[in-house]
Amino acid sequence: MKRILAVFLVAATFGTLPHWCSAQYMYPQNMAPARGWYAPGAQPMYRPQLTSMTVFQDGGVPIPADPGNPVASPATTVTPAPQADPAMSSPSTSADSTVVMPFTESTGDACCGAPAVTPMFQQGQTWNAFSPPLNGDPFLNPAPMQSPAQPTVPPGTYSYGANAPAPYRFGWQNSIDLSWMPSAELSSSTAGELGIFGVNYEMAHTVQLPTSWVFRWTNQFNYRNLTGGGSLDLPSSLFRVGVDLEWETPASAPVGISLGINPSLNTDFAGNVWGDGFQLDGRGMLLFRMDQYWMLGLGALYWDRVDDRVLPYGGLIYRDDYWEWQLTYPEAQVSLFLGNEAYWSKWIYFRAEYHVEAYGIERTVAGKAEENQIEISDYRLIGGFRMDTGLYSWFFEGGYVLDRNLVFATGQADMSIGDAFIGQIGLRY
Repeated sequence: MKRILAVFLVAATFGTLPHWCSAQYMYPQNMAPARGWYAPGAQPMYRPQLTSMTVFQDGGVPIPADPGNPVASPATTVTPAPQADPAMSSPSTSADSTVVMPFTESTGDACCGAPAVTPMFQQGQTWNAFSPPLNGDPFLNPAPMQSPAQPTVPPGTYSYGANAPAPYRFGWQNSIDLSWMPSAELSSSTAGELGIFGVNYEMAHTVQLPTSWVFRWTNQFNYRNLTGGGSLDLPSSLFRVGVDLEWETPASAPVGISLGINPSLNTDFAGNVWGDGFQLDGRGMLLFRMDQYWMLGLGALYWDRVDDRVLPYGGLIYRDDYWEWQLTYPEAQVSLFLGNEAYWSKWIYFRAEYHVEAYGIERTVAGKAEENQIEISDYRLIGGFRMDTGLYSWFFEGGYVLDRNLVFATGQADMSIGDAFIGQIGLRY
C-alpha cells in the first residue's frame, strides 16, 4: 500500500497522473488542466457545464439517478470502463481490491497498483442547484389515505423546489406577518400625519372532503396601530377577527371552481362592534386549465366596506420550472425561482395589489363620543425574497404605497394620505 501511495504522490507532483485516473472525471469534458496548471478556458471542478436555463431543456444536464423513480434511473445507460494508457502505466503490484476512490464504484480490473474505477454518475452529468430534490416521483404510486400530490413524504409536509408537486398542503399551517408604513401627510391641514404598523396572524386547516373537494378553514387575527391623525381623534388600536371558509375542486381537473366566504369583526372595541364592525366578504371563480403551463380564472368578489365593492376576480396564470406569472386582479405577482440549497428553495417576486380595510370606531367630536366607520384604501407595488423548505418558509419585502385614501361613513370629509414606503416580513410554518 505504501508503494502505491508513493507512485501516486510522485506522479501528482510532476503532473503525470494518467488522464483516466484524474482529469477525465474531475473536470468537465475537454477542459482538463495541462500538466498541473489550468489550460486556457479551463473551469474549476465544481462549476456547472451549462447555464441554469438549460437544465430541464432538451440536450441539457441529465438528472441524477433516483432510486425511487425508475423512469429517471440511468440503469439502461452503459458507459465502458476506462482503460489504462500503456505509455503512462506503471508496473502492477498487488493491491487491496477493497480500496475504491470516493464517489466511484470498483470495476474489479486492477491498474497502476489500484482498482480501476467507473464514475458513479455517467460522464457528462453534473449537479447544480436547479435540479429537483432527490426523492421519488410522487405521481407514480399514489398512496391511499394520503394526498396524491405527496405520497412519498409525511402527511402535512411536501418536497420543495420549483413548482413542487403540492397544489395543497393538508393539515395545519400558521402564518404571521409584520408590516410598517411610516407617517405620511394627510390632505387636511389640521389632521397632521398618519402612520400604520400592522400584525396579521392566520391559523389554517386544510382537508379533503369525501366528495374529493378541498376545504380550508382559516382563523384570522389582525392588529393595526395608528399614529398621528391630529384633530381626527382616530383610535390608536384597531382589531380584526375573522374566519375564512374556502371550497375548491381538485387542481388536477381541466375545469375547476373556487368559492369562499369571509365573515369578520373589524373594530376598536369601543364603538358599535356588531353594527359598524361586522363585514361579510365573498368570492367565486371558475378555473380553466388550458395546458400544462397556462390557467385562466374568471370570477368576481364582494368586499363589505364603507363603500361596498364588487370587483373582477381572476386572470391568467402561467407556471413553468422557473417562472410563475399570476396576472390577476386585485392582486398580481410575478415570481422567479432562483434554485435549491440543501434545505431551501429560493424565490424573488414582484407584486401589485389593490388593498382596502374598514373598521367601526368611536371618536370624540365637539366633546361628544360619536360612532363612525373609517376605510383606508391604497395600491401597493412590492418586491420581495422568499425562502421555502416545505415545512416552513419566510420572506421579506419592501415597496411603495400610493393613491391612498381615508374615508369616513358620516360627519367628516374624505381625505387623501401621502404616498409612503412599506416594509413587510413574514413566516409560514
